Amino acid sequence: MILRTFVLCVLAQLVLISGLHAEDRNDLSANKRPALDHIFVHGGKERTYKLHVPEKLAENALLLFVLHGMSMTSDWTYGRGFNELADQHGFVVVYPQSLEKTIYLSDFLGLRDLDWIAVTESVRWNADNEDERYSGVSDVDFLSQLAKQIQQDYRLNPNKTFVAGFSNGGYMSYTLMCQAGDTFRGAGIVAGLMNGGILDSCSPSGPKPLIHLHGVADSMVPIEGDPPTPSAHDSVKYFANLNNATKVDTVKISEATTAYIYRPEGVGAEARFYRIEDYIHYWPGTPYVGKSEGKQMQDNSGISATALIWEFFSQY
Repeated sequence: MILRTFVLCVLAQLVLISGLHAEDRNDLSANKRPALDHIFVHGGKERTYKLHVPEKLAENALLLFVLHGMSMTSDWTYGRGFNELADQHGFVVVYPQSLEKTIYLSDFLGLRDLDWIAVTESVRWNADNEDERYSGVSDVDFLSQLAKQIQQDYRLNPNKTFVAGFSNGGYMSYTLMCQAGDTFRGAGIVAGLMNGGILDSCSPSGPKPLIHLHGVADSMVPIEGDPPTPSAHDSVKYFANLNNATKVDTVKISEATTAYIYRPEGVGAEARFYRIEDYIHYWPGTPYVGKSEGKQMQDNSGISATALIWEFFSQY
């Protein structure tokens, strides 16, 4: 009876995860409306992505990847506001789409040997990098190869490719820092964590600028993590140590948000953690209307994740 109750609770969480993304407001600018998909062939599969190239592209420009969460699409990330910033500052933004993969209930029960307990198929990134478990698809390689192709096509600076991700896309961003650090210089994480297995084998290839934003009331991806997955703040501290960033400043950004900024002593890179009180599993600074008609979430964060991530990356 206890196991049955627990399984039902896990299933309920999976249903919630599948419906994470609320409906955005309809008053979107042209830069936020879904764009046409581009196709990139990887491993014999046609992969899709959206791309925004400003009319006035800066010389030796920066490239930014933005990764969606589980069950979401590149349409959602396309509406986070990075296109407007790209037009102002002359950088390129790419919004890749993940493939549908199996979600195993056994993973949530801690019974990974029972792979036959499969719940459903869902669009998600292979942040665990377990290629054989997910149809042999390596998202680390896909995103790395796509980055190199876009760098070449638009003559972008190969030392200025960054990645930002929400939820499962945040997990994937941490994985790219650890396993594709030669391609991706830094990461912006919103409501994601670093898988414990990825941490154990992390090889970032030098200092990695990192910014992580997380709500304390996030029930989908709890800010404190779940062993062996470290907490959000501990993940930032890991990269702060890697970055030789031993000096920390605590700054009150808004009534709800406190920033912990780890600054390097000499050569290195910053690592920042933004702790948002009473904030749920969503992208701060993006207004939306919930699926219940007339119900609107009040964003009490006092910040814009999009603006903070760009401001942080622009220093490098």
